Amino acid sequence: MLHYSCDACKRPINTNTDIRHVVKIEVFPAIEDQVCGCHPEGDDADHLEDVQDLLERLDDHDDEDLDEATKSLRFDLCDECRRRFVRNPLGLKAGKKLGFSNN
Repeated sequence: MLHYSCDACKRPINTNTDIRHVVKIEVFPAIEDQVCGCHPEGDDADHLEDVQDLLERLDDHDDEDLDEATKSLRFDLCDECRRRFVRNPLGLKAGKKLGFSNN
């Protein structure tokens, strides 16, 4: 039998009584935006030239750089940590807003 624990709080997740949530995150360079961008000159633009430019830029980067730029992450979360994750997926600290009087 597989045993799961929450990757955030490390609490064991009993799959018979608790809900286990899986979070998958993919990080990759958005190169398709550069290939299929609109041209001001209209539909007669040379898209092959755009692809060639993109391939040349990719050749300038090391394969290790591209491997580092592409990551797939997977996490198991308990129900409480899932709620916390959905509220703040990037984990940014929200500063408290202070209300000052107009003195």
